[in-house]
Amino acid sequence: MKKKSKLLLIFPLVLSGFLFACSENENPSSSSQSISSSTTSHSPVTLYASPTGEPSATGSESDPLALYNAFLKLQAGDTLILKDGVYSSTSRFLVEVGQNGTEDKPITVKAQNRGKVRIEFNMPFYSTNRGIQINADWWIIDGLIVKGAGDNGIYIGGSHNIVRNCETYECMDTGIQLGRADSTQQSIAEWPSYNLIENCTSHDNADPSGEDSDGFACKLTTGIHNVFKGCIAYNNIDDGWDLYCKADSGAIGAVTLEDCVAFNNGITSDGIGKDSSDGNGFKLGGESIAVQHKVKNCIAFNNLAHGFTDNSNPGTIWLENCTSFNNSIRETDANNIDLCREKSTSNGNYFKNILSFSTGEYSSTGHWEKNATNSNDQYYGTASHCVFFSGLSLLKIEGPEHCDYTDEEFYGTFFKPTMNPFVSMNVPQTGAKEDGTFDYDFLRDSNHNIDLGDFLKINPNSEFYTMGENQTPLGANLHGKAGN
Repeated sequence: MKKKSKLLLIFPLVLSGFLFACSENENPSSSSQSISSSTTSHSPVTLYASPTGEPSATGSESDPLALYNAFLKLQAGDTLILKDGVYSSTSRFLVEVGQNGTEDKPITVKAQNRGKVRIEFNMPFYSTNRGIQINADWWIIDGLIVKGAGDNGIYIGGSHNIVRNCETYECMDTGIQLGRADSTQQSIAEWPSYNLIENCTSHDNADPSGEDSDGFACKLTTGIHNVFKGCIAYNNIDDGWDLYCKADSGAIGAVTLEDCVAFNNGITSDGIGKDSSDGNGFKLGGESIAVQHKVKNCIAFNNLAHGFTDNSNPGTIWLENCTSFNNSIRETDANNIDLCREKSTSNGNYFKNILSFSTGEYSSTGHWEKNATNSNDQYYGTASHCVFFSGLSLLKIEGPEHCDYTDEEFYGTFFKPTMNPFVSMNVPQTGAKEDGTFDYDFLRDSNHNIDLGDFLKINPNSEFYTMGENQTPLGANLHGKAGN
């Protein structure tokens, strides 16, 4: 059913600034200055910062710097360790183009203890009010929590960067986004490439319109070989992932998504949503521009619209070892899988070891009324060892063979299993953190890899356990490294 429009309520915190940056498009009401460093010969050092550090400190562990001053000193090969605590800012932190590390000497900024360092931004909603913006190359950001930016929480405009073990939430645009450093970069060769976003979580990001705040985005102006691995996006007001293209900027580079999970997107944890909120788990395109993305070992569940959608992308999308479960919980015309735009028998998408399944009902977060899920998967291309869902029925394709959901000859064979495919279909639940947000850290193991336990784990007694290629289980395996 159509959801009702709700007001987005943002309660600002009273915070003091620690880092200031600007561009020619900066909000004129914001104080700002940019960060740069020397390019002379340098022996790498390790520095420390703390919320109570002093600008004139030595930067040792016992005499830590203020965070802004520590960043000023960073050069290729340096490591900055942030001591535990809350760092407050009223303005964006911008690393300019040229403040680069190198392949063998990256610049590393990391939490002394993962999950114990939070950077809180108190900013108005504005397009340049990002939290941390890295326009340089060869940086590593590790273990930080970023909250409350007036736009993106972390924005990557450079190349060869790694964002690892970070959490972004309650930002007024996408939590972690990749895009060009500035508007002078007109070609894909200049756009951010070879970046890795690994084991990050992004949730409860919401903008006033409800149209732009996703968990993760690699869209509009991004280059080649960008990878998201082991990431979780949930309860973002728009989509979990957004790989949108626009006609005026053209195709982006192909993106790889691996070992990722998207759920409950389209509405925040406390029930804030808009009629304009899309609510897709993985949105893989836009404006009918062809890009050949790869999605491997990923899960979408309980998203308000599609689980996986090409969003008009006619390029060949590779979907392998993925599970889509109980999506379309608000949009009655949405599906678990919606990948069908290229209509050429010599082209189309490639599906391998895919499991799409719905129970026929759902338990929504927030304030939406319950409704029956009745996904009618839309798929076109080549399928090998797949089960699609259509009108409370299952369609099996062993293949590899041509598949077309509109053609009886190619949409598969009706299949009635003797039991449900999963050990558990009970969505994991948890209580709230002290700051009121939900804690899904239990979805990760001690190494911060995703571990969903028995939820959506293939039942070894079911037919689905040997229906994959070489008699392997269908769908994704995100139940610990060994899959136990």
